[in-house]
Amino acid sequence: MTVSELNVDQMSELKQAYLCQYLLEVEDRTPSWEELADADEIVPDDLVFDVYGDTVFSPDDFGCSAGQY
Repeated sequence: MTVSELNVDQMSELKQAYLCQYLLEVEDRTPSWEELADADEIVPDDLVFDVYGDTVFSPDDFGCSAGQY
């Protein structure tokens, strides 16, 4: 599936993963629990579509949907 086919939970999980990677690379830190909880507001959808537009995902790539299909 592509990034446009992700459900809400998968998109939230992907935004959290992006935020973790970004903060580690740019600020050499991990996000706070509050930042992870607010990842949907911090990381815009269009950024996720740009970064992961060419990625093909499997449901098992996400903890929220692993093993469900």
